[in-house]
Amino acid sequence: MHLYKTNKNYLLLFFFLFLQPIGNMALGQSKVRLGISDRDAQLLLAQYATAQKVYQAKNYAQASALFERLIKMHHPSALAPYIHFYYALATYHNGATKIARDAFLELQAKFPDWNKQNETHYWSAQCSFETGSFEQALNTLALIKDKSMAEPILEMKKYFLKQIQDDTALQELVEKFPNDCIIKNILHKKVAKQAYFTQDFARLDALKQQYHFADYTYDPLKQVTSKHKTAYDVAIFLPFFVEEFDYEACTDQFVIELYQGIQLAIEKLAEEGIVINLFVFDTKRDASVTKALLAQEGMPYMDLIIGPLYPETIPLVATFAKKHKINLVNPISDNAAVTKGNPFAFLFQPDLETCAQRAAQLTLSDLSGKSTEEASIGIFYGTDPKEVLQANLYKTIVEQQLGKNTDLFLQLPSKAIKDFFNQAGKQEAKEEEDIATTEKDESDLNKLTHIYVPSQNELLVSNVISLCLKLGIKPQIIGHEQWIKKEILHIHQLKRLPILFLAPNYIDYSRSALSTFRKKFFEKNSTQPNEKGYIGYEMMLFFGRMLGRYGTYFQKEWGNMHYSSLIFQGLSYGKHHANQHIPVLRFAKDKFVVDASLSNTEIA
Repeated sequence: MHLYKTNKNYLLLFFFLFLQPIGNMALGQSKVRLGISDRDAQLLLAQYATAQKVYQAKNYAQASALFERLIKMHHPSALAPYIHFYYALATYHNGATKIARDAFLELQAKFPDWNKQNETHYWSAQCSFETGSFEQALNTLALIKDKSMAEPILEMKKYFLKQIQDDTALQELVEKFPNDCIIKNILHKKVAKQAYFTQDFARLDALKQQYHFADYTYDPLKQVTSKHKTAYDVAIFLPFFVEEFDYEACTDQFVIELYQGIQLAIEKLAEEGIVINLFVFDTKRDASVTKALLAQEGMPYMDLIIGPLYPETIPLVATFAKKHKINLVNPISDNAAVTKGNPFAFLFQPDLETCAQRAAQLTLSDLSGKSTEEASIGIFYGTDPKEVLQANLYKTIVEQQLGKNTDLFLQLPSKAIKDFFNQAGKQEAKEEEDIATTEKDESDLNKLTHIYVPSQNELLVSNVISLCLKLGIKPQIIGHEQWIKKEILHIHQLKRLPILFLAPNYIDYSRSALSTFRKKFFEKNSTQPNEKGYIGYEMMLFFGRMLGRYGTYFQKEWGNMHYSSLIFQGLSYGKHHANQHIPVLRFAKDKFVVDASLSNTEIA
């Protein structure tokens, strides 16, 4: 329940206007004004005064009952609307909002000429807003003619309309109240905020044209100032599972490797004159432990937070970082939900949406200048939520750009993969609803010119590749670098088919800087680094340099900056909150190489 200060001010006004003229009446006046006997008038006014005192004492349940009893008694018309009003008001404060709304509506209907109807409309609208009846609330507020109430009406509208999560519902209200600038303004800012995080400005542009919105850019960093410091405090939240910090006792080896990479990066940063004070916290993958860590006195003053890694603890730390305006980076997640709605949260990895967008751009680039009528695009994916997300986003982007449906959109549960591909390889068109749902008959498989497989399922991937070879087709196939790391494909398959691999974590081991890092890592840890060690080093080096170069809110200065990495191929953020740089590999001359022309493809 939300009660405004302005409501309380009006309440004081009601006490003054309503109670005083009646409570201070002389008995002789009551005869004339109330039209009843002295004895009845005295009894009625005494009960009314008692109910008022109970209301003022905030005993709303009792006050509601007393006013309800007064309503049922015989009373003069001059007093009736006051009794109804305070019954509705006491009922509202007692938490029975729907009953209060009905009481206010009854008051409006029974006493249409009462001179306090503006106040009745106001409270009736409040009840309607709280019960989700937005259209009714707005219609009720439109009945208020008292200009002195304009400010509280404006505040009420802003408060409740901002709570509407669905911008489509807001747009429907705009259509019903086309002259209400408040609804339009809230819709505009809500869609602009969504566009800031998604970088999808299509809906915002459409609304601008439809409603002639003025230019507005959502900038959550407008009020923060990036500070340059002699040393930056960085907190690491990782699940070490140790009583005292001794990483050799940690049970998750990849956590140790990540941390070892971070340590080496801090030493490198110190050589460059960038001092990082590292504070290490063991979350133990436990929400209550993480909550206690966040409550420590110095935590709100950190300049950067790294981690945590698991769903049990990520929301807690992300919410804390947003509240205290501390930049946070997750080193290994590809889940955009980690950064959703948070201008201070970043992923070191490209998120799944970015991967799907890059795949779509590769397909569209290959079709540039060609007849789209001849293109036949197929998407093969499984039931994993990550695959479903990428498949649907790729499909949406390609169809929007080409203006036609994809030719094959095929989801295969693991148990159905062998059966489907056995049938498809024999060119037997057979519909089996429990196996898969397609938009075209399987006989069109031999016409495919482009295939996207957002899956790392070895059975699905190997069967897609084998099918292409059986059918004698050579479509452009887009997959993931994990196909290479898992050794799913054979050398003859790589040579015969034009396969592109999205490779955000591709490492060129021939680079001299990499050799230097590997040597230092071995000297310090007596082991060779693996992928998590590389990630820890590159991530800390990058964000440490961003702190040193741009200060605590480095994202204010990123713009179109592209960072040439030491280990990986590069990093690029701009206005995004996940790394946008995804190298593309192809197999050429018996080895995997980065296709520079494709790796620089911009994501729309």
